[in-house]
Amino acid sequence: MSERAAQWTASTLADVRADGWMCGTQWDFFFLYHDVLVMAYACTACPEQALGHLRVERTERVPVRAADVPVAFGDVDLFGYPINELSEVLDPSDRKLLLPASANLQSTNYLSAVSFDACDGERRTPPHPTYGN
Repeated sequence: MSERAAQWTASTLADVRADGWMCGTQWDFFFLYHDVLVMAYACTACPEQALGHLRVERTERVPVRAADVPVAFGDVDLFGYPINELSEVLDPSDRKLLLPASANLQSTNYLSAVSFDACDGERRTPPHPTYGN
């Protein structure tokens, strides 16, 4: 998906902010929808400057409740259930994909972030944008 197509798709939910800069990317943008922050970018290894990375974060750093909006992966709301419940319903390959290696699978806390990488390039840690601007 091109930058323009990704921004257009995101703009159907919220105001897209594309005025930031992240080292090592060809393009990047973010948007905030209720209590969920979405960052999308193409790293320098992404072919044809296509969308290669998507990071979805809760604005609450240590969430103790479900998110205001669902973030679905298949039939599962990733931010709607505690980690211990997610680890029971996700296939092992999906757990490896979605849950950080450091996640305590017995934790009753909720996920704070999830990343999807379609590109084999380096995953960047995006700087946190200013939410209110």
